[in-house]
Amino acid sequence: MILIAGATNFVGRAVARRLAAEGRPFRCLLRPSPYPQRLPTGLSFSAVSAPLSDVEALREALDGITAVIHVTREEDRLDERALYTHTEGTENLLEAAKSAGATRFLYLSRLGATAASAYPLFRIKGESEIRVHESGLDQTILRAAVIYGAEDAFTTRLVMLAKMIPIVLPIPDVGMVRFQPLWVEDLARCIVATIDRTDLSDKTVVLGGAEHYSIEQMTRRVLAAAGMRRYLLHVTMPLMRAGSRLLRTLLARNPTPMWWLDLATVGSAAELGAIPKHFGFEPQPLAQSLSYLRLRRPWRREFIRYTLGDD
Repeated sequence: MILIAGATNFVGRAVARRLAAEGRPFRCLLRPSPYPQRLPTGLSFSAVSAPLSDVEALREALDGITAVIHVTREEDRLDERALYTHTEGTENLLEAAKSAGATRFLYLSRLGATAASAYPLFRIKGESEIRVHESGLDQTILRAAVIYGAEDAFTTRLVMLAKMIPIVLPIPDVGMVRFQPLWVEDLARCIVATIDRTDLSDKTVVLGGAEHYSIEQMTRRVLAAAGMRRYLLHVTMPLMRAGSRLLRTLLARNPTPMWWLDLATVGSAAELGAIPKHFGFEPQPLAQSLSYLRLRRPWRREFIRYTLGDD
């Protein structure tokens, strides 16, 4: 039995669909929350609720589990401060996995993760990687580029912002920093394939999409897919961060959280060809996998609900 930690985010749901398509039994780990949790639909699976802060509850949740897929993401939480509990939660999940007799552990990290980073998003991911490496479990770390797909924290939020801001859309001025967006379905395919890959045990594997983009090129592709045109105004990072801090004080949920700007500053790109090399298939180009942005949606209403924390 496989456990998915983070099954209610868009990555976890994609992994669940892939496991179901391959006929593999799995269990979804839910965290107690007053907010609605979006579980995979139309699939057969078991679910158990336990906070990552409670090792005893996690041990019970992992009873009978042989492999753990840890894809919990920072965008899962309304409170940006929750990012700082990620390493502790990962450590607790590792301890519970060992106690429950699980033998395989997959951890979804980010390109650029390092414990020495000046940026919290990358530092905390790097610290978590160290815990995974030192766990003694048969583990694999997958460092992924920016992940996109329906209900993600990048493309859909970008379209929401563009719908709320006519004519001009501010973007961070980060020069020639590169990004390598990875379609969530391709990522899920890699994650599920890794479970049984003994050649990837105790290794860190980088995963990226088919192309490199600047932030302006990537933004234009997303807007074009949504049938929108905006003049892109490059704003210095200090001003972007000041604006993010202001939004954090005014809104229940910040549409441009600080970790988002950290990601824009550092970038998210590696060598092209990593997925063909390790998994034997070509990832989808960005322009060919944005069809979900063409669907009619109440973008402005969704933005308002999002910033009020109603979903």
